[in-house]
Amino acid sequence: MTFARTGAALLLSTALAACAHTQLDTPTPPVPPTPPAVATAAAAPDYDAALQRTMQAYDSTGMVAAVSIDGKTVWQGARGLAEEGTNRPVTQDMLFPIASISKAFTTTALAMLVDQGKVDWDAPVRTYIPEFAMYDPWVSEHFTMRDALTHRSGLPLGAGDLLIWPDGDAKPEDIIKALPLLRPTTGFRAEYAYDNLLYVVAGEIVRRVSGQSWSDFVTANILKPVGMGECVASKNLIPADEPFVTGHERAAGADAGVPIDERLAFSETWNPAGGIWCDTEGMMKWGRFWLDGGVTADGKRLLSEKQAAEVWKGVTPETVSGSLREAGVSHLELYALGWNVQDFEGRLLVSHGGGAPGVVSNFMIIPEENIVLFSATNDYRGAPSTFNFAMADALLGRQDHDFIGEWGGAFAKREAEGTKLLADTAASPPADAQPASLPLSAYVGTYRDPWYGEVRIRMTDTGGLFIDMGRSEILDGDLTHYDGDRFAAFWPDSSLKADAFVDFTVAGGKVTGMTMKAISDLTDFSYDFHDLDLKRVGD
Repeated sequence: MTFARTGAALLLSTALAACAHTQLDTPTPPVPPTPPAVATAAAAPDYDAALQRTMQAYDSTGMVAAVSIDGKTVWQGARGLAEEGTNRPVTQDMLFPIASISKAFTTTALAMLVDQGKVDWDAPVRTYIPEFAMYDPWVSEHFTMRDALTHRSGLPLGAGDLLIWPDGDAKPEDIIKALPLLRPTTGFRAEYAYDNLLYVVAGEIVRRVSGQSWSDFVTANILKPVGMGECVASKNLIPADEPFVTGHERAAGADAGVPIDERLAFSETWNPAGGIWCDTEGMMKWGRFWLDGGVTADGKRLLSEKQAAEVWKGVTPETVSGSLREAGVSHLELYALGWNVQDFEGRLLVSHGGGAPGVVSNFMIIPEENIVLFSATNDYRGAPSTFNFAMADALLGRQDHDFIGEWGGAFAKREAEGTKLLADTAASPPADAQPASLPLSAYVGTYRDPWYGEVRIRMTDTGGLFIDMGRSEILDGDLTHYDGDRFAAFWPDSSLKADAFVDFTVAGGKVTGMTMKAISDLTDFSYDFHDLDLKRVGD
């Protein structure tokens, strides 16, 4: 999911892109200029009231946020519950998974290796992983490190995420083997489409070049020197006595979130794309490190000025959020190396969002004003980006855009529409539904997709059909007949909001294959069922 994880709710894509590039002509200066007078003239926002209002707009279980200005943390806030059904409150020192914000740590690790002469941004990936390949042989030869990090591969949005999401078992070597089997949907370097798998590849490059695992390298060379001592580069590194949040998901239409199934926790394979956990003060230190051009608080330079500027250099054009464009506050956005860069109220805004199971986060830096913002919620909904944009707008002296009211209302509307679709589909098939063309036993068998692997259809004891997604325990469930050779998979965990249509292909009186498609647009893009092309390979 990472992250871009883009996602299930309106503006969640901002949070997850992701929660993007013709390169900018002028590199971002590593040390920002003196803040203009307007920044100091703007009245300080009522952060606490804004946080409370945002939580109400998104019906959040819990939320944390922090703001740093001119090198000092000026406010930190925490509200709500760390876990529904308990009296455990969210606290400022609590670790949240920052998900795809971790991508900037991966590119920072690589930038360090560039400084050491061990990696070149524009060298083919095969320089470091000889067996690396994409679908097209020419692309395989010319696919560079920069391509792997800037979402311009030609693959569709979230391609291959089912290898890891929601509880897939793929290892980095499985990802590398799967990539040449994933069909592109656009030309190489032609369009922006967020991905996670290529950041797993990037993490593997860090391992092969440095001789350390991605987590060990990031911990030793970034987290500790920057002073982010409470942050960890993998969930399994959280100390036993360290408080951390529980993510929440909710079934469509549910009044409250429920703690996620423990099996939904990201595997170590996902870490380079979205595995870091951090507290609010740790994220403030991360922002100040970048405002100081890659220099730590104690004066140690971790990145050269050249590489500190390089990672903020835009590469792949993105589409600016319609609401930001309509408000006249942003017109251009690009994906750089692990960061989004865009104009915002006439300033440079450098940001990234993240989405993990049951958690969403957002991180922003406004270099010209020495501003850092971070917020996170333990619900899978886009409250953090809304809060951060609202606060950024207010800190720049503008308070005429009600981002919280507008975006919160749009989210509620979209949630209601998606909930209705899921409810209508689950309740009954269409009025003119046709019967299945074959007896149910004819659909039983083993189906295989080249990159995903096997999916099995079997009969239940009650005479119905059951789908086993092979790589996932969570995506196993009964199939309900819907219309003709279309069935619907309603997964046991309805909080996933990932129910899917299963369409069987019938030729010559036999079932030859099947495809899948998410029922609702509430479904996160990482459930890329639509990329599967399953052929029947056995009974």
